[in-house]
Amino acid sequence: MKSLLLALCLMVSPLSLSAGEEVFVVANSANIYAEASYSSEVVISVEYGQALTMLDEQNFDGFYYVSVNGSALQGYVPADLVGQRVQDQDVVLSYNATILQNTQVLALTSDDVLCEIAQGERVYLYEGYNRDADFLAVSFVKDGNVIVGRVNTDYINPDGVNAALIVSITAIVALVTIVIILLGISKKKQKKKKLKSS
Repeated sequence: MKSLLLALCLMVSPLSLSAGEEVFVVANSANIYAEASYSSEVVISVEYGQALTMLDEQNFDGFYYVSVNGSALQGYVPADLVGQRVQDQDVVLSYNATILQNTQVLALTSDDVLCEIAQGERVYLYEGYNRDADFLAVSFVKDGNVIVGRVNTDYINPDGVNAALIVSITAIVALVTIVIILLGISKKKQKKKKLKSS
């Protein structure tokens, strides 16, 4: 219940941060990017508990502009991977996909195996879904910690795909049925006209 309340509070009121404030990495690892985009160059990868300093209080499309404490490196970190306290995080704010079979979770920037994830587990696709990619970046909770890594795309079922497919198929079937009925009515009318005229 406490986890649910925490999740609701965090969804309603995101972190209120100001420039110069210290934040911490709450996932097992996080990439710091050169720009506020997952496709930009990775400046450095930081580990769980790493202290970062906010350089700007603005949220840049889901990223914070930070400097890495203890170095001169600066860049953009995904906002959902940092927090104001270092502690085990037992809640991920939103899940949007399901794992289809038991598989390994790889590190974001290497082929190191972080852990295993079981069929049916829920994950958050934080870089979106791209069926053409070999791997997708996911985050999820394991043993009280938020794990961030990569999973083979074939083993991920994003929410809404099946529902959308079912709705599309249903709509197509309904449309085809209506067309067939209209064609049948039209042919009956033509037959009646022919019978009347002869």
